[in-house]
Amino acid sequence: MTQLLRVDQLLPPAPPSLKDLRPPRRFAGVAFETYEPQHPTQAAARDLLREFVLGRPWRHRPRAAARQRASRHHAPSWWPWPLAKAEPGAGLYLDGGFGVGKTHLLAATYAAADTPHKRYLSFQELVYLIGAMGMQAAHTEFADSELLCIDEFELDDPGNTLIVKTFLAARFAAGTAVVTTSNTPPEAQGQGRFNADDFRREIQSLAASFQVVPVDGPDFRERTRRGEWLTEAELVRRERDEAAPGPRLSLTWHELLELLRSIHPTRVGGVLAQVGSIYLHGVERLASQNDALRFVHFIDKAYDRQVVLRASGEGPLMDVFDVAYREGAYAKKHHRCLSRLAELLGEGAPEAGGPGRAPALEVAASR
Repeated sequence: MTQLLRVDQLLPPAPPSLKDLRPPRRFAGVAFETYEPQHPTQAAARDLLREFVLGRPWRHRPRAAARQRASRHHAPSWWPWPLAKAEPGAGLYLDGGFGVGKTHLLAATYAAADTPHKRYLSFQELVYLIGAMGMQAAHTEFADSELLCIDEFELDDPGNTLIVKTFLAARFAAGTAVVTTSNTPPEAQGQGRFNADDFRREIQSLAASFQVVPVDGPDFRERTRRGEWLTEAELVRRERDEAAPGPRLSLTWHELLELLRSIHPTRVGGVLAQVGSIYLHGVERLASQNDALRFVHFIDKAYDRQVVLRASGEGPLMDVFDVAYREGAYAKKHHRCLSRLAELLGEGAPEAGGPGRAPALEVAASR
């Protein structure tokens, strides 16, 4: 069993790397074929994305793959793509609630794109990279990108709105295909978070660049084993006896909050890259919206990376968010977090009366 790490033993987290802009571990092996629609719009979205990505004339398509795909679709040997030519700079915007498979479809789109010049990253990572590099350098870095996949598109800041609008306008003009996911329709971005009316022109300009693809249906995690807080005694026992992936990190709730406050959100992935399992002691209600959003991002990254999470606390999971803000402007983020948190806590949980076991980490069909 691996030794327990403490917070002060963690290394300074690295920022997102331009060399590693691909789907995270949980979604690394997904495909259109492993997507299981539970609603007619989910099947329609899958079919539209498949046609979109297979029909696009990728400029840098590997020649062997192009010949193989052309043969598979009975196209003439000289035909450079299997389906009808797509318009340059096309954009698809997957709009729907949490747990309906939008990220699965986004990662499947990335996997199916027959070009090496493709990038996959979260909206927050994109904003960070543009800010860190500068707009001109970002344009240069992404100049050869033929496909840009952006997960969790969310305009929650006026500055980010202008940055992303400028960046994406250049990408569309250069012919880049952009596919993104969001819990908020494009025309409703910014509502309740800042004075969106002052930025209506920019928001409408962004919205006009995308074809909105609805993805509806129930939260698929309701069909999976859902976890809950452990008692402190049970958490200590698991920490002592459980064979979980290492390195294993043990920390208190207050240590986690202090850690998240001390780093930029885009560095959370750099923290989680150092651990395989986390034992979190004494979860309490998040009093402030700022801490709540930090925790949401932490859970998102832990979920993407399939980090094993065990936590002690009291009451229902939803009480981690205070009623003062739970159903406010960021309600969709909070509910997505609760859905993913329940799945994380339930992964590898013991059956009733049975021993604990480490989770199977290669979950190809997770969404």
